[in-house]
Amino acid sequence: MFELPIRPGPEPRTRGPIPHGQLNQISPTTMQEELWQRMRSLPGVYLAPTHVPYPEARAIHLAPEFGTGPDDAFIKLSREFAHLHPQQDGSLHMTLPQRVKKEVTEAGWGIPHPIQNTQLVYGPRDREEMETVWKILLESYAYARGKSTQL
Repeated sequence: MFELPIRPGPEPRTRGPIPHGQLNQISPTTMQEELWQRMRSLPGVYLAPTHVPYPEARAIHLAPEFGTGPDDAFIKLSREFAHLHPQQDGSLHMTLPQRVKKEVTEAGWGIPHPIQNTQLVYGPRDREEMETVWKILLESYAYARGKSTQL
């Protein structure tokens, strides 16, 4: 079963709905870049522009031959399932199964997008948070592949 620890401290301030992002408690640039390298190295992932109105975001898409989850496992009927916002923000949007979205919100790791079917996940502030954010991202990847345990 997918379980998350409670995120320590107050939740960051956010803005939105467009662009939707994080305003404080910004992830260190080195952590953002490490997270991006991990994201882009997932099997079957390719890089392409995001399908949301945040052109500076770096998006990952899933090649069709690596499986396909339900329609809501992708952003705007594309193959995009997650993107990392620019360095001044450092948060991510990703698709997740409903139960995982609920847990991410309840544990304080993010909030639902107010008008899209994605979850804003706050950028990691330290090494421990990096591993939790990565765990959430891997659930998004599994969902896009049609292999989520939370389907």
